[in-house]
Parts: sequence; C-alpha cells; structure tokens
Amino acid sequence: MARLPSLLGELSEMEETAARIYRKGASAVKDDAGLERLMKGLALEEEEHMKLLTDYGGRFSETEALAALELDEEAVRRTKDYLSIAEKRIDAGRLTNENLIDCVATTESSEWNREFLKVIDGLKHDSRLFIPVAARIQQHKRSVERFLGSRSGFERFLTGMRSLPSVWEEKLLVVDDDKAVADVVTAVIEDEGSVETARNGAEALEKIASGYYAAIVSDFSMPKMNGAELLSKAEERFPGIKARFLFFTSDKDRVEHFRGKGVKALLKPSNASDISGEVASILRRQC
Repeated sequence: MARLPSLLGELSEMEETAARIYRKGASAVKDDAGLERLMKGLALEEEEHMKLLTDYGGRFSETEALAALELDEEAVRRTKDYLSIAEKRIDAGRLTNENLIDCVATTESSEWNREFLKVIDGLKHDSRLFIPVAARIQQHKRSVERFLGSRSGFERFLTGMRSLPSVWEEKLLVVDDDKAVADVVTAVIEDEGSVETARNGAEALEKIASGYYAAIVSDFSMPKMNGAELLSKAEERFPGIKARFLFFTSDKDRVEHFRGKGVKALLKPSNASDISGEVASILRRQC
C-alpha cells in the first residue's frame, strides 16, 4: 500500500497519465467541438491537479498525514492497464468519438478515481492546505457530469459518476423577494452546491458578511436594498466579489448595464441550462 509521501507521488503520476491521454484524445476528436473542448479542458485540469499535489505535498510533512491514508494497489493497477490500452488505441487512430467519451466516463467513474477522491477528502480534513485541491477536483467531476448528461446515450454513466465521493461542496446564495422564483433557481443550481436564500439585498449582505459564498444569484428589484445597492456595498467590503455575482432580472436595460460593468446577468425568464451554466462558469473561476 502506498503511503505519504510516496502516496502523493502515486496520485500525481496518475493525474499526469490522465492529462496526457485526454490531450491526445482531444487531437483525435472528429468534428465534435463540444467533445474536443471537454477533452482539452480535462487535460488542463488534470495537469493543474498534478501541480497542486506536488506544490502542496512539498509543504505537507509525513507526521501530519493521516496514518490510514492509502491506495488500493490493485485498483491502481487495473486503471493503469485500462489507460495504457486506451492510449495505444488513440495513438493508432482506432478510437471513435463515442469511444473517447466512453474512455472519459470509465476513467472518471473508475475504482481508482473512487480511491483517489477518498484520499483527497482525507487530506483535506487533515490539513487545510488541501482544501483548494478538493474544490478544484469537485468542479472537475461536475464538468464531466454536465457533459455526460447533455449527451444522448451516455446518461448511463451518470449513476457511477454521482456515486463517487464528494470532496467539496460550495455554498451558493440566491437573493430574490419572490419565493417562487427563489425556489426555482435553487432547484436549478442545487447540483452545484449547498444553496441558501435571502429575501432582499439587506439580508443577503448580512449573509455575505458572515460566510463565504462561491456564487450569488440575485434579482434586481427588491425591498429594503436592491441588487445594485447590494453589489455596491458588497464590493466595498469585499473587493472583487462582483466576479461571483449573477444577476437574474426581468429588466433588459439592467441586464445590459451589469454586463457593461463586467458582471454576469441573465434576463428572466431563462433556460435552466443557461442559469446553471453561468453559475458553473463562476465556480470554475473560483477554483
């Protein structure tokens, strides 16, 4: 069984292997911009995970490590064998686009990845140094889930992906005085994290001051404090927070106003996929 620091080396090696295969896979995609974009994005994320593990691992002494952290060597071996076969087929030009999607789904839902996530979760609890790693890896998992859910015929892999351990849950805030709207938005984005609500800007500001929210979806016209006032006051106290805001309003001029200031905004009504997509984009920027 691998233990720290050799454990971190094993994790990094597997991330490097996955990054290389995803990058090769992106070059092998045939006339599917969405799949090519996914493969390139996954490759970059795996490379980032590898770098984070290396950087944080250098500051993580063995005495701080959880003694119980270890990898199942048999699970690692099986995944390495699968990845080796997949890489050879990519190099030989023998994988179709469907095969590539199957490769991503199988790799990401593999027994190895389940072991990997358990280890990252343990490291996160043992040292706050690993919290940023956990947050990035959770977003990586969600990216794959969103893609598979959007492709007919690959929904079957979602069960396996969703059964993987969760290593991080973002806190999200929905601000709207209309409870029905707040409930709908909450339902749309709840897969992205733990959602709380506020009935107006004043209540939202209190919540923002007392805890970190990775994304804030806000209406504009509200009693006590409207959306513009909320953004202004929040920005005064937490410079740069506007990057975490998404305004959802029925006022077209307000939508253009916010976008002109570099703040995300959508016009009511919008498709559920547009709302969740914008929130996902905000979360990716936080990681």
